[in-house]
Amino acid sequence: MEKFRRTGVRRLGLVAAGAVAVTALVAAVGVGRADPGVRYDAHPESLAFGKEMYEFQTVEQMTATSHLVVYGTVTAAVPGRLGSVDEDPAAVGGDIRLRTVTIDVSDTLHNPKRLIFPRMITLEEEGWDEEGRGYVSNNVAWSQVGDSGYFFLRRSAGTSDPYTYQLASSDGRALVVDGFLRPSNAETELATSVTAMLPGTLNNRIVAASGQVAAGTLTESIPTAELPQPPEGSGE
Repeated sequence: MEKFRRTGVRRLGLVAAGAVAVTALVAAVGVGRADPGVRYDAHPESLAFGKEMYEFQTVEQMTATSHLVVYGTVTAAVPGRLGSVDEDPAAVGGDIRLRTVTIDVSDTLHNPKRLIFPRMITLEEEGWDEEGRGYVSNNVAWSQVGDSGYFFLRRSAGTSDPYTYQLASSDGRALVVDGFLRPSNAETELATSVTAMLPGTLNNRIVAASGQVAAGTLTESIPTAELPQPPEGSGE
């Protein structure tokens, strides 16, 4: 695959400085609908890299910083809304088409706000540039129908839908494949740790960390950069 590096911070959602311009594009194309004039690749053809909001060293840190941690199965993945990943919304390749991934939740392991949410929730992930060319961001392969595993989620910025999330980081997905864990970004130190665990061990550590959060003995990590936050009171 071709590799390229994003300028600025990796972002999912609307960038504050370019919110008006990006919103206009969303209005023109339609939220959650693919542009009929663009052909979207069925498979990614390049890799993109950029700075992330959080860099976790442990499962406990990632759990505490997540708005929701679930075990679920991917049931659908389609082109979704427009978003931006660059500091400068006018930068080449700044506007992207996100993938809308539907997750059928079978177990909730961390829900600090005790939110009531539907069984089917939405995960947004980076998918295509403005010309419809597919790419993978920070080594996280596209979610595929049938994928089952653990998802560490934060509310998506740029949407008022309280049931739309993004991965807490490139480490935020751990699939269960043939009884073993497959981390979403195999290049990180945390991935090495997760790979050595059995699914039951990961499950127990998430639940224990959630209990520590509830007891006030474990708090969320400090972000490495300022990024857009989800609307206040919208399910964070």
